[in-house]
Amino acid sequence: MANKKTVVAIIPARGGSKGIARKNLREIAGVPLVAYAIKAALDSPLITLTIVNTEDAEIRDVAIAHGAQIQNRPEDFWHDNTFQEVDRLLVWCVEDLERQGIKVDVVVLIYPTAPLRRTEHITQTVDLVVNKGFDSALTLREDRSYLWRLEKDGTTQPTNYDPKNRGPNQLEGWNQWIENKAVYAMTRDLLIDTGCRLGGKTGYIKMSRLESIDIDTPEDLKLAELLMDMRTNNV
Repeated sequence: MANKKTVVAIIPARGGSKGIARKNLREIAGVPLVAYAIKAALDSPLITLTIVNTEDAEIRDVAIAHGAQIQNRPEDFWHDNTFQEVDRLLVWCVEDLERQGIKVDVVVLIYPTAPLRRTEHITQTVDLVVNKGFDSALTLREDRSYLWRLEKDGTTQPTNYDPKNRGPNQLEGWNQWIENKAVYAMTRDLLIDTGCRLGGKTGYIKMSRLESIDIDTPEDLKLAELLMDMRTNNV
């Protein structure tokens, strides 16, 4: 995989969080979540620069200890309470780096909340943008759920299948793929020109359900701990 482009991995890690207090510093198998993201990025041969963007002093210390560079987050992005907040943050990150004279060709968004993501998932996703002609790429996992919409009048309606024509799950034409928030890659120009991490010719890398845990609740954290223990012990 030839790489002549500057690929910047950005790991957004706020000190505050709503579902789990100090989430990005919570440990699994003795390792903080943000450190899993840093290691996965640093181990990828296609990543040029790995940056943790944060406003939190403790997260800064952990990130530096694990080999990442730091970018201080402006106060406008401390609370994660507006539409397209992360995309807007990515734009700010790129513009800030460029003001410092740092060249950016490809941006990679790596959330700390997907600790079971592997370096190979990052490398494969980035490769689509760096070497395969895609404008953006992301990781997905398959989902075969029968989905329903809850109506305001207390009723519910199916949204992706007809209960009168229920077929074998494996053969349903609506089987879908979920954005698992493990890896996103995009060209610098797509991000800056559109303000969105996804667009143009968009590629994908498949991940398994067990690798796709996105930690948002205490239950997610417990599940990730169990899965990491199984991985560590080759269960």
